[in-house]
Amino acid sequence: MNNVNNLVSNPPLWDESDERAVLVPYTHIASKPGKSFRSRLINVFNEIYNIPQPKTDQIATLVAILHNASLLIDDIEDNSTLRRGIPTSHVLFGVPMTINSANYMYFRAMEILQTIAGDNKLLLHDLMVIFNQEMINLHRGQGLDIHWRENVLHFIPDETLYFNMVMNKTGGLFRLTVRIMELLTDTELPHSLVPLSNLLGIIYQVRDDYQNLSDEQMVANKGLAEDISEGKLSFPIIHGLRYGREHDDSRLQDILQLRTQDVHLKQAALDYLRSESHSLEYTRTKLNELTNLAKTGDYLPWQAFPQAAEHLQSVVDYLSAS
Repeated sequence: MNNVNNLVSNPPLWDESDERAVLVPYTHIASKPGKSFRSRLINVFNEIYNIPQPKTDQIATLVAILHNASLLIDDIEDNSTLRRGIPTSHVLFGVPMTINSANYMYFRAMEILQTIAGDNKLLLHDLMVIFNQEMINLHRGQGLDIHWRENVLHFIPDETLYFNMVMNKTGGLFRLTVRIMELLTDTELPHSLVPLSNLLGIIYQVRDDYQNLSDEQMVANKGLAEDISEGKLSFPIIHGLRYGREHDDSRLQDILQLRTQDVHLKQAALDYLRSESHSLEYTRTKLNELTNLAKTGDYLPWQAFPQAAEHLQSVVDYLSAS
């Protein structure tokens, strides 16, 4: 009983081997890094915000953790088998362990806010509010994305609804980054860059949707037209479905509902999107329009920070390339 008395009188025991064990699914995906786009974007934003490098590094770490952890959950929800060219974590380590690892890392990311705030309790409160709001937004967006996918017979969203969903799902981490940096900066800004972060999230997702159905590297990393196998209502697929409804043609919808891995069926869906509904062409055009909006509107701080604005324009160009 003395052992029990000692145990309950102290914090729970935890060592490095325990940590490694629960992190196996997360480490698997994090060890195969993506393009580190978000870290580069933070550095570009910091040309404006001028936050000390240690804090920007902490923000970059926080965002990277949230991004990688969310991918673990996404892959389960989408039943994906490949991520970044390797088997997904839940395929290798099981769904329960992967869910736990992802959720655990959400809270480890939250701990970084304490490091950023230091002894400033008011700052910590404000950081926590931002974190909580954007994590709620992320799950709202992901939830709508799944809801639409599972109810395609009854409802197909229009572009405005899709863009709003994406602002939550994909734009959340862009917006979280900007909101934290604007909270920490001493720089006087002519206007907030949150609208730019929202638009970047939309451009990023539309480009990702387009590449999933057209890019050879995406095929290598995730498989041929994975969005079709998932039944996902991506931007070009939504356009194709709405075209089908208008023309009393259910071919695309029928294939999506199969959740098929059959290459011939997926190729038939791609042919439809390319040559029948012209949805891929429409998506490419819309991506160009969104890119031009970002570059010609009031989103970039050309007058106050011309060099940073030029670098942000390069980011927009990078995002729109496909």
